[in-house]
Amino acid sequence: MLTITQVDYIRNMYFNKGLKVSEIVNRTGHARGTVEKYIQKENFNKNEYTRTKERKSDLIRPFVREILLKEKHKKKKKRHTAKNIFKRAMKEVPELCLIKERRMRTIVKEEREAIYETEECFLDLNHPGGEAQVDFGEIDISEDGEVVQANEFVMTFPASNAGFCQITRSETMEAVCQSLENIFDHIGKVPDRIWFDQMAAACLRQKDADGNPIVNERFQRFALHHGFEVVFCNPNSGHEKGSVENKVGYFRNNFFIPEISFKDIEAYNKQLLITCDKDNRRPHYKDKSRTIASIFSNELDKMADVNPIPYDYTKLKKHHVRKNGHAMVDGNEYSVSPKYAGKKVWVRYMANTLVFEDETHGEITRHERCFHKKGKKFTHWVDFINLIAKRPRALKYSEFYSMLPEDWQEYTASLGKEDLQKALHFLKHCLLNKDFHFASRVLYENKQNNVLEPDALWTTYYRLDEDPTLYQGVKEHPYPQMPSYQVALTDYDALMRRCET
Repeated sequence: MLTITQVDYIRNMYFNKGLKVSEIVNRTGHARGTVEKYIQKENFNKNEYTRTKERKSDLIRPFVREILLKEKHKKKKKRHTAKNIFKRAMKEVPELCLIKERRMRTIVKEEREAIYETEECFLDLNHPGGEAQVDFGEIDISEDGEVVQANEFVMTFPASNAGFCQITRSETMEAVCQSLENIFDHIGKVPDRIWFDQMAAACLRQKDADGNPIVNERFQRFALHHGFEVVFCNPNSGHEKGSVENKVGYFRNNFFIPEISFKDIEAYNKQLLITCDKDNRRPHYKDKSRTIASIFSNELDKMADVNPIPYDYTKLKKHHVRKNGHAMVDGNEYSVSPKYAGKKVWVRYMANTLVFEDETHGEITRHERCFHKKGKKFTHWVDFINLIAKRPRALKYSEFYSMLPEDWQEYTASLGKEDLQKALHFLKHCLLNKDFHFASRVLYENKQNNVLEPDALWTTYYRLDEDPTLYQGVKEHPYPQMPSYQVALTDYDALMRRCET
């Protein structure tokens, strides 16, 4: 089985350089069937979910790099040696320094070569059509009356200056992949090349022998599936992707000031792409006689069609469910279910959602993924009502009790054990199919009629939930009007006389 890099090399020679299969076989030494297999392959979903193991040295590299950057302008004799840096690391961050002193020498050498590199590479800004640039920008959004930080993911096409934007809650690979797919599906095409800065979501921390960043394997597979080439800019070289740098500021100033708010981020992102289409109808900054959209429509002909096979870019990881029915994910607690307490479940990391799955990958529950706060606890109490019903005395001391409306707190406090269990089962059904507001409406109707038995709640629930036109009647007759028919009794008299004769 070939590596992703080898597969990318074969497809690049065939699709971009126009080499024949026989020529690729001679160059690579692979069997002809192998070469043809990866040329024709369209689905690059990974069948097995694997976790790439990080190197111990990666933990200490940021610490080493920070020291070297601070003393960059000092004379050589006054700079830290590898031995000094190792001693500082063992003293200041021992939890990150899991390597030996000899390994530290290699790390310091590699980081120094990267920092003191003198050669600069400036790219030609006259990009051919069909290429794109992407970048993140920071914005503020309003959530529940609180201003929190979010990100704008921006893709631009320098040849036409067309731009598209998506809102993300993080800069994770899942957010990058979902944003890219949303834009691909919207425009119906995939760029041949996409330029990235060296973001952690797309490339690894280490570099190859030539000093070039290495594409993350998960992201490389995603790129192969959709058929675009990943290109990285040099660090601290914003001029290499000036188009997207300018568009990030443009979108922030025109779309996201003042702070926006939304209930459904996916629905908002769909509408945002339509807003971008409208913005692209303005005149091009160079050729005022043409709009950005008209130039971009010609650029689409140079791009490939979207791969119709869905790609699973999510990350899977197993987590232990604690005795309280919650699992710790990225510093926060998320409820799973009491039945899985003490067991391990799969957690599927999506851009904005965490999906908890059993051993057969059947969905148990899902939560909105939290990025901004640590130490928070998120609970779907509807999954815990059965457990509370078995221990009704614990209701007042649970967090669920404080979430109940005041009328339901008073009602549950007045019930005995058996009636409380019945009321909680009703409340669970009401929350699964309606909400707290509907549950309070049912309880209010019963209190007005002085009917407080839990069994009576079901009667009011179904009455309020049914279609009132079934028993209230309709204003207009639903049946068509038939022509009137006049009956003449003399005709029947004539018939009777014939029967007598």
